[in-house]
Amino acid sequence: MSPRFDIAVVGGGAAGLAAAIAAAREGKATAIVDRMPRLGKKILVTGGGRCNLGRERLEAGLFSSTDPSLVASVFERFGTREITRFFEQLGLRIVSDGGRLYPATNQAASVLKVLELEVRRQRIEVFTGFEAAAIEPAGRTFVLPSVDGRKIEARAVILAGGGRSYPALGADGSAFALARALGHRLIEPVPSCVPLLVRDRMCHFLQGQKIRAGAEAWVEGRAVSRADGDLLFTAYGLSGTAVLDVSTEISVALNRDKKRRVEIRLDLVPAMGRDELNMEILRRLNDGWAEADLVSGLLPEKFGKTVAGWIPPGSRTEERIAAALAEALKNQRLQVQGTRGWNEAEFTSGGLDAGEIESERLESKIIPRLFLAGEICDVQGPRGGFNLSWAWASGTLAGRGAASGFA
Repeated sequence: MSPRFDIAVVGGGAAGLAAAIAAAREGKATAIVDRMPRLGKKILVTGGGRCNLGRERLEAGLFSSTDPSLVASVFERFGTREITRFFEQLGLRIVSDGGRLYPATNQAASVLKVLELEVRRQRIEVFTGFEAAAIEPAGRTFVLPSVDGRKIEARAVILAGGGRSYPALGADGSAFALARALGHRLIEPVPSCVPLLVRDRMCHFLQGQKIRAGAEAWVEGRAVSRADGDLLFTAYGLSGTAVLDVSTEISVALNRDKKRRVEIRLDLVPAMGRDELNMEILRRLNDGWAEADLVSGLLPEKFGKTVAGWIPPGSRTEERIAAALAEALKNQRLQVQGTRGWNEAEFTSGGLDAGEIESERLESKIIPRLFLAGEICDVQGPRGGFNLSWAWASGTLAGRGAASGFA
C-alpha cells in the first residue's frame, strides 16, 4: 500500500523546504519528494556560497511576472521581517552587508543545515531520488508515481520543483511538465542572469580581463535596462555582474521573442564623463602620447592595442581622434548573438502563468488542492537575494494555504 500524507511537496529546494516546514507546523502529515539524492543542493551555491537569503528592503515592484499583484500580495504578508524571524527562530544569525542579508557564518551550508534540522524536528518524511512522473488527481486525493515505480498519495500537493537553471543541482524543468499536464499555461522559460555570446575580436583578445563598467541592453533600437558593475571579457563574449544584470531582457528578446536587433552598449570608463574623457585624451595627444598608450592609467594595459584599432581611418586631427576614442570608450556597441545555456544561468525567466495562481493561499485556479511556489512560477526578481526571498515567502504561504484546506 502506498504511503499516505496530508500534504506532499514536490521539490526539496528553498521553496519546497519552506512549504513543507510551514505545513508540518500546522500539524499536517507532510512529505517531500525530490529527484536529487539530497535536499537543497542549489541553496549551497547561492550568493557565491554565502547564500544571499534576502534583502533589508524588499520591493515587489522590482519583480517581473504575469501577475504583479500576486507578488505584492505575497510580500505584504511575508516580507523581510517575516523571513528574518523565520531563520532566527531556526537558530540562524543573520547579518546585513550593503542591504543584502547573509548568514553570520557566511556559509550557505549553515542555511541548509538549520532547514534540515527543522525538517527532522517536524517529522517531515523525505523521499530522495524520487522523480515524480505525474500528479494524478484521484477523487479527494492525489497519486504521485515516480519513474522508479514508487508511489505516494496525498490530500494536497505543493508543486515547488524549481525552474531550469543549474539542472545538475536538481532544477531541470521537469516540474513544468507536471503542471502543464494538469492544464496550466507555461510562459516559455529562458535563461536569466546569464553570460552573453558576442562575436567580437575585442572579447577574444581581452579574455580574462575584468574591469568596472556600465552596461545597457538595447532591443530593436530601444534601451531596456542598465546596470553598473564588473565586466568580464571571455572567449565567447561577456560576463560579470554588469552583464548579468541586463541579460534577462536580452535573453527574453533573443530566446523567447526571436528579436534580431539586440545589442549591449558598454561604458568602459564610467568614472569619467564624456567631456572630461575627451579632454584628457586630447591633452595626451597634444603631449605626443602614442596611440597605444592613450588609455594608460584609465584602463588595464591590455586595452592599449585594442583601443588603437578604434581610431577611424581619416581621423588624423587630435580633436577627431579624441572625440572618436571618447565615443568608443563611453558607448562601445556590440551585437549580441545569443546567451550561454542553463548550466550558467542563475535564474529562470518565465514559468507557470502567475495569473492562474490564487493570491491568498497560492492555490491553483485550475486544480483544487494543488499549490504552487518558488521559481516554477512566472515570477522573477533581480540578483541579490530577491529570488530567494520569493522562494521563502511563496513556499511558506503555500504550505500554510495547503494546511488550511483541511477540516
